[in-house]
Formats: sequence, structure tokens, C-alpha cells
Amino acid sequence: MVAAGEQTAGRGRQGRRWEAPPGGALLASILLRPRTTAEGVPLAAGLAVTDALARLGVEARLKWPNDVLAGGGKLAGILAEVEPAAPGPGVAVVLGIGVNLRVDAFPEGVAGASLHRLLAPAPPPSAEELLVVLLPALASRVRSLEGGGIAALLPDWRARAVGLGGRVVAETPGGRVEGRALDIDSGGALLVETNAGTVRLLAGDAHFL
Repeated sequence: MVAAGEQTAGRGRQGRRWEAPPGGALLASILLRPRTTAEGVPLAAGLAVTDALARLGVEARLKWPNDVLAGGGKLAGILAEVEPAAPGPGVAVVLGIGVNLRVDAFPEGVAGASLHRLLAPAPPPSAEELLVVLLPALASRVRSLEGGGIAALLPDWRARAVGLGGRVVAETPGGRVEGRALDIDSGGALLVETNAGTVRLLAGDAHFL
């Protein structure tokens, strides 16, 4: 695991740039070698973040594919990438997790949230204190993934998901998809009911209406 104290050129999905002031966020990259395929790692990580936040008294929700929401905004983000060149056996996944601790300014168009506001007047945890709670939660969720696949994560993920059953507009590599968000399937894909039939989305920016 590698953790940073600040972020000046962080990379999110679709090459987006993210910044965080010194001490403003938990910023960690974790190398995982799950004894399964990599598709379920973002779902496991999202659940682990919500598990850790619940320990702090913060009820968080999950927005497909990899955002954690609380207090009406994005509190945390997750990015998982397979690293084919990593030495060693099995699949290697670099898992990036960012959780806003003391952040007041967010990129244009982003409704953000930060723990220092959600927990006020109590102070937010430090990055190190949050990691002490987050890492065991992540290990537990990855074990569930290894033992039962994505299906083992889905009941909890669905219970914490926003937008399922409602309208969604998703910008995907193949174009815009509009319809009703039906469910998350056993491969971690978002199922969308459109006028042309059910579409299975593996990646994209989803806007739940």
C-alpha cells in the first residue's frame, strides 16, 4: 500500500484530474491479488468504504460504478485497474481509494461531501485513523468475494445502492444509454432497460434521475 498526504494530479475514471489539499483526504493505492477475477474488486471496495464510514456514524450509499455518497454529495471515489506487468502469481489489481476528510473546494460540476462537515462539531479522523478501520473492512469484503464471487456481495451492495429502479442516463464508451436501472448482475454490470431492450453496462458515467 502507498498513501499520499496530498494530491495534485490524481487520476480518476476517464482521465479526470483530482486534487486534494495537504491532510485533506485519505489517498491510498493498494495492491491486491484476489484469488478470483478482478471484476468484483470495485464492488468489494465500495462496500468496505461504507462499512468503515458506518463505524464513524456516517451512513453512506453507493452509486454505480464506484462512487460513495453521503450528505448529498460524493464523499469517496474508487478506481481499480488490473496491472498485467506486476510480478507474482495471479491477477494484480491496483485499488485507488480517496475519501474526503477536510475538503471544501471541488471540481466544477461535482457535488462533493467531506467528513469534517458530516461529523461536525466532532473532528474528522486522520487518514491513518481511517485506514485502521478501512483495511480490515476491505480484507473482509475481499474474502467474501473470493469465497462466493460477486453474488456474495450483491445483497449488501443493492441495499446501499442509489438509483436502482429509477431512470438513468449513462455515458459509455459506446455512446449514451438511457432507460431504467434494473439491477447489478453477477458480473458487476449495471442492467438498463431501454426501448430497444435490456443493455448491460460494464463501464460509464451514470446519472440517476
